[in-house]
Amino acid sequence: MANKETWEDLKKRARWDRIAGAAAVLILIFALMISGISSCTKHLDPDAQTVDNQETLPPETVPPTEPIDNSLAVFLSPSTQEENLYACDKSISEENAMWQIGRRVKTLVEDAGYVVYICGEDDSPIAKIKQGNHLKCGAYVTLHSNSSGVEGGGKGTECFYNEDIPGSLALSESIYNRVAALSPNDGRGIKNQYQRDLYEINNNTSAVCFLEVEFHDNIATSRWILNHVEEIAQAVSDGIVAYLKNKEYGLIPEATGEPILEPTYPEQEGIDDAEA
Repeated sequence: MANKETWEDLKKRARWDRIAGAAAVLILIFALMISGISSCTKHLDPDAQTVDNQETLPPETVPPTEPIDNSLAVFLSPSTQEENLYACDKSISEENAMWQIGRRVKTLVEDAGYVVYICGEDDSPIAKIKQGNHLKCGAYVTLHSNSSGVEGGGKGTECFYNEDIPGSLALSESIYNRVAALSPNDGRGIKNQYQRDLYEINNNTSAVCFLEVEFHDNIATSRWILNHVEEIAQAVSDGIVAYLKNKEYGLIPEATGEPILEPTYPEQEGIDDAEA
């Protein structure tokens, strides 16, 4: 038979039950306080706030880049034909001579205040056109010396342009007239794209001038080119600058078939910088 609990036993058990209940309440309160402090700390943590911002803010919008205006710039394309040797000196190629002229033209046109781009020395005509059409320059000028196919049979300056591109004839005349005036021989004239199949003429989008300075397979004219690099470069540069300056002041006609035979500086037309 089980022992009966005494009054004293009942009182002791009740006391321990109350203590255990109170302890459980205190533990619960303590746990709630810890949880609240942790939550507040998270919202005050700068790193935690950064994460929240990254999740809720819209992604940053990058403003579009403004295209560069190259309407008054020139793209120079000296010959890269290293196999065409000069009759007066077989150690010099068309590429060598035209790059001498081209580098000097670049300096002179830049000194006049205009932007000049130039192709790479190993670029093919396709690579040159790709660059030029991407840059959208106001003028594209290619520099070559000519060959007749019969040694010593050709002479004279010659130029090609694209009559379907506004400004091409004006640009070509501005350059050709100056260079042809230097040559000891009569000029061979300015011809459109239908008179010779030239990649840089037929595939261009800029006003384009394809200049044949003189003949490199003629001993006398090849020597003349090499002896007059500075003068040729100055003439080409003057022609480019005259064209760009006329274009800058709106004196180049937009329609084809209305070339400026000899572009002149605006100051000579009675236009000065203050009026422009």
